[in-house]
This record gives sequence, C-alpha cells and structure tokens, in this order.
Amino acid sequence: MKLILIAILSTLIHIQVKSQENDLKHLIVNDTTNTYKSFEQILELDRFKNKVVCINFWGTACGFCLAEFKHENELKLQFENDSVEFVYLCTRYPNTKKNEKRWEEIIYENKLDGTHILLSNECYESFIDNYEDKYPPILKAALPKYLLVNKNGEIINFNLPRPSTKELIYTEIRKEL
Repeated sequence: MKLILIAILSTLIHIQVKSQENDLKHLIVNDTTNTYKSFEQILELDRFKNKVVCINFWGTACGFCLAEFKHENELKLQFENDSVEFVYLCTRYPNTKKNEKRWEEIIYENKLDGTHILLSNECYESFIDNYEDKYPPILKAALPKYLLVNKNGEIINFNLPRPSTKELIYTEIRKEL
C-alpha cells in the first residue's frame, strides 16, 4: 500500500513539474562544464544583442535574493513589450548537489521567466575580481547584485535598484530603451 501511495505521489509531482516547465519561457544552463569562464562571455550571447539586459546575481541560500523574486514578475510586466532581457545568475556556493536541485526548484516555484545560469565558481570569481573596484570591499561578494546592461552590451549600472523598489528600477531601465 505504501509503495502504491509513493508511486501515485511521485507521478503527481512529476506532472506538476512538467506543467510548470511548459508555462515558463526561459533558458536554463547548469554550467557544470565551465562553458562560461567569464561574465563577459555571457553578455556576448546572441540572445542579448541589441537588448537592454537586467542581471540578477543571486544565491539559493540568500534570504534577500529570494524575497525579491516576488517582485520580478511585476517588473517584467512593465517591460513585456520592450526589448529587455532578464538574466538570473546564481552562484554555486555552497558547491553541492543540493544547491543545484534547490536552484531549479526556486526557478519553478517563483515562475521566473528569463535566462538562468548556475554559474561555475570560476565565472563568479572572475566577475568579483574584474569588477571589485565597483563595490566597497564589504559588498564585493554580497548578494543580491543587480546590474543593467545597455543595448551595446556595456554595463552601465553596477548597483541597479532592486525589483521591490518598483519605480526606481523602472526609471533606470526606461532610460535605456
């Protein structure tokens, strides 16, 4: 009897995850092969050419990061007819399989459309090293981080307001359209 219940529950969960997958418009990359050795390689992807790109660096264990996700869909609605891409770059710390599983769960739980990359440690560390002068020492590795990239692929704001600030972030993005 227990086995039958487990089988039924497992099937229902699988169906729910599949239906969630079909509702999202996204690209998900778990960079276990270290495809992206630098942040700049990500910015050079064709899908971001001639678009304003909002970047969210986050972590699965970051409470502030997770709290902001409830504002993401409202932010996207503001720009649904504009040439704006939303990119979620998750750090791999701590480097565990549990972190990878939680990363995927968070994407689906929050219905986060956009480009999602679970960064290699090398890629995240290169970002911190290359742009450490953009942040005070105490904040250089802090999460969340929000960046804005213009249509020419240049980072123009290393301290974009969080989605919960609503009009503040909307204004910054609109300046680049």
